Amino acid sequence: MSAIPHCLVVAALLLVSACTRPAAADRQSLRFGIAAFGDIEPLRQAEAIAAMGFDYLEPGLASAVAMSEPDRAAIRDRLARLGIRIEVMNWFLPPDLKVTGPAVDRARIRAYLEQALAVAESFGAEVIVFGSPAARSHPADFPREQAWQQLREFLRLCGDLIDERRLGMVIAIEALRRPESNIVNTAAEALQLAREVGHDKVRVVVDFYHLMFENEDPAVVLQARELLVHVQIAEPRERGFPVAGEPDPRFETLCTNLRRIGYRGRVSLEGKPAAFPTDAPASLAWLRSMTVPR
Repeated sequence: MSAIPHCLVVAALLLVSACTRPAAADRQSLRFGIAAFGDIEPLRQAEAIAAMGFDYLEPGLASAVAMSEPDRAAIRDRLARLGIRIEVMNWFLPPDLKVTGPAVDRARIRAYLEQALAVAESFGAEVIVFGSPAARSHPADFPREQAWQQLREFLRLCGDLIDERRLGMVIAIEALRRPESNIVNTAAEALQLAREVGHDKVRVVVDFYHLMFENEDPAVVLQARELLVHVQIAEPRERGFPVAGEPDPRFETLCTNLRRIGYRGRVSLEGKPAAFPTDAPASLAWLRSMTVPR
C-alpha cells in the first residue's frame, strides 16, 4: 500500500478536529466531564455520561492509540450522534514507553508521539494530561537531575511536534503522589517543570486528589494562573466522586482560588465512585453549585 502524503493526513485531521472541537462561545464557563480511571471507561459509558448532563469525555489516549482506525471512526460517529465530545485525554503513554532512566528509546518515543498526537487530534482533544506514572518514573539508582532533564526534553519534543503539525492541543503536566511516581509529585514541581520547558504548548493540570495526598496548599492554584489548563477531582479519603455533605473542606478553598484566577476551563471527575449511576450526577450537581461565580 502506498504511503499517504503527510500534507493530506494533516489536512484531514484539521478538518475532523474543526468539526469536533467546541466553538469558542462554548468555553466561556466551566465545563464538566468524566475521566478514565479504574472501572470508569468514558467511551464505554458515553450514553450514560451524556444523559447525566456532562459536557465532555476524558478517555485514555494510550488505549485509543491501541485501537484500529475503524474502531476509532466508529467511536467518533457514535459520539457525534450522542452530542458529546472528547475534549481531554489522560493516560498519555503506555507503561513500557520509558521517558526517563537508562533505557530511553528516542526513536520509539517520537514514533509513538506522532501517532498518538494525530489520534488525539482526530478526536478533537484540546488537552492531553501527562501523568503516565510507569512511563515517567525512573529507577531508584538513576540520578533524579538526569531524569528531570529527560522530562524537559520529552515535553519540548511534544510541544515542537504539536507546533510543527499545527495541532490543536496542549500537554498538561500532572503531579502524581509519591506512591505512584518518584518524580514531579507536587503541583509546585509541575509548575516548575512547565516553566523550565518554556513551551506554550506545555501547561499544567491540578489534580485535587494528589494535591491533598501530598498535603499541598490549594493556594498553588494562584501561582498556576497563566499555566493552568485543566482540573481533576476526586474525594481524598476514598478517591471517590465528591458529593454534597461529604467532600473535604479544602475543596471549597480550591474552588475559591479557581474563582480568584478567573479559571474558565474544564473540571473532570477522576476517581472510583461507590455507585456510578447515582454518584456521578450527584457529584456533577454539587460541582456546579461549588464553582459558580460569587
